[in-house]
Amino acid sequence: MSEIFSNRSARKSRFGSVSRRMKAFQQEERGSITIESLIILPLLFSALMALFTYYDAYRKQSLSLRANYAISDFLSRVYKYDNTTVTGLDNLFSYLSKTSEKSWIRITVVKCDVVDTQCNNPLDRKLKYMSTDSAASPGEGSAKYTDEAQMINALGAKIPNMYEGEYLFVLETSASYRPIFPGSWTGIYSTDFKQSVVTKSREFQFLCFEGEGKTCVDPNVTFAGSTSG
Repeated sequence: MSEIFSNRSARKSRFGSVSRRMKAFQQEERGSITIESLIILPLLFSALMALFTYYDAYRKQSLSLRANYAISDFLSRVYKYDNTTVTGLDNLFSYLSKTSEKSWIRITVVKCDVVDTQCNNPLDRKLKYMSTDSAASPGEGSAKYTDEAQMINALGAKIPNMYEGEYLFVLETSASYRPIFPGSWTGIYSTDFKQSVVTKSREFQFLCFEGEGKTCVDPNVTFAGSTSG
């Protein structure tokens, strides 16, 4: 009988000892900073990489769009441009967007050459492609459109409603973006930021391309076919 009570007391003693140790472990505030660092630093570094990459990507995209607006504003204030101007604007775009590789620009002049209801029909837009007044900088994917159907297919949804006889030009830009960290770590891979801005010439009837045997008439002398007084 005494052995039974002795065994029960031993079990209670062991259980009490384990319970005390568990409570002591819960209240323990000491630790190893090395182990904690090994656990948290990779997670923290991954989060910082992702945040930096997202910020950098949005910043580059914003720079690309603002560079497009700046060049569009310049073109809206002149009446003619040539291949030298296109090359210079392409270099300017690369500088403003901080993109040194694979950037290009494309300038497309369009006209509403029929009644505005046909120009603005969303199902079948009738826009005249002024191919002789359009140009593109050298670069992959930057060639001029070959015909009106190709131009309307690419830009028709981006061009706002026009009135009969109105001219607009579309500046398309492409800036190559290469993230600093691998995309498999952050989810952001190499891409091209392509922007399209539609603008109307501010002071002149339309934007004229001069070159390949074509000469643009000075609007200070002649405008819309009539001599200025």
